[in-house]
Amino acid sequence: MTLALAILSEDHDTFRLNYSTGDLFTCPGSRFLAHCNSEDVCMGIAVRFKQKFRGVTELKERKRSTGQCAVLNRDQLFIYYLITKKRARLWS
Repeated sequence: MTLALAILSEDHDTFRLNYSTGDLFTCPGSRFLAHCNSEDVCMGIAVRFKQKFRGVTELKERKRSTGQCAVLNRDQLFIYYLITKKRARLWS
């Protein structure tokens, strides 16, 4: 999987974007993860996030809607769920 890693400068004024290949869930030294998701938290990489970090009930209780963000804190690892649409599309 190709990952885009945003690396913030020390003064928090700029960042650079690095692309690398690997497993998002084994990045060393990561303190923040973010991904786009639907309000129903049910498709794509969201499934891997659910398996790894749990918290679907916690996310749904926050009742975030499209354009908002929900955050989980797991042992100082912050996972940002960027809500980009109402529901995931189910292809048949």
